[in-house]
Amino acid sequence: MTEQKRLKVLDANILYLIGAILFWTIGVYFQSKDLQSGLIITQYIIILLPPIIYIMAKRLNVRKILKLNKISFKHIFLIICITILVYPAAIFGNALLITIISFLGNLNIPQLPMATNRSEYLVLIFIISISAGICEEIFFRGFILSCYERMGKKKAVVFSAILFGFFHFNIYNLLGPIILGLVFGYLVLETGSIFAGMVGHIVNNGFAVTLGYILNLAADFIPGTDAAGEMAADISVSFAMLASTILFGIISIITLSIAYQLMKIIKRDKGEPDLAIYGEDDEADVKKYEFIPLIFTGILFIIVIAIQIREIISLG
Repeated sequence: MTEQKRLKVLDANILYLIGAILFWTIGVYFQSKDLQSGLIITQYIIILLPPIIYIMAKRLNVRKILKLNKISFKHIFLIICITILVYPAAIFGNALLITIISFLGNLNIPQLPMATNRSEYLVLIFIISISAGICEEIFFRGFILSCYERMGKKKAVVFSAILFGFFHFNIYNLLGPIILGLVFGYLVLETGSIFAGMVGHIVNNGFAVTLGYILNLAADFIPGTDAAGEMAADISVSFAMLASTILFGIISIITLSIAYQLMKIIKRDKGEPDLAIYGEDDEADVKKYEFIPLIFTGILFIIVIAIQIREIISLG
């Protein structure tokens, strides 16, 4: 790839800002009209389309930038196992932050849509699992990760994961996506394939949708659900969150250690590849002005989080 056709960190940050603006205008508008169709528009029009257009407009190699490379069935299986094992850690991350902010007042945690029948379940699998897994991975582990690779592979994984978490614009769901982003970014670079991130993302979201569906079905058959709910209402939210956070923290230590061993298998299979598109010498090419778009995105994020915290305090 020639110097004129290299993606820069500035490219990622500009598109990230554009995506945030589109999300809080077009995305929020259509989701308020109809959540399911709004989510589809958000995924395919706001998240997937811009990086594709950007890459094609600059006449870059789409396959190389997005790492559209094959992945073995063995690694697919390992990635599925790794994702399930990392799931408790993502829950722990969110639970930890929620526990802290629960001391400010009463929480108003937004819930993902939960299926009540088979047709709703299949629709949610398509929207929340498959669509999000494809579109968000193309944007974050495809475009943004490639742009940040000129800073080095480790920084690329960290920055892309943080941007992924912040893009949710939700204080209740911040640390979880960052943890998952770190794992998906590592797997994409280690395998050299965006499909590693897609598989992990689809499995993670699909697991959440399936769990919600199962809980809905179980609620119809478990007696005394209302009484249990009344009993739970008498328990301090902060205490309950603290207990669940500790529990998931303990589980995470065990599952992450297993996941790490599985990651080592993938690394061993791939040998010691040069995972960065750009060499270490290119780090000097990243200028401070390339991060200016993130300032505006950060301001938007702070405003949204401030509104959420204000709501928590007002409900307290």
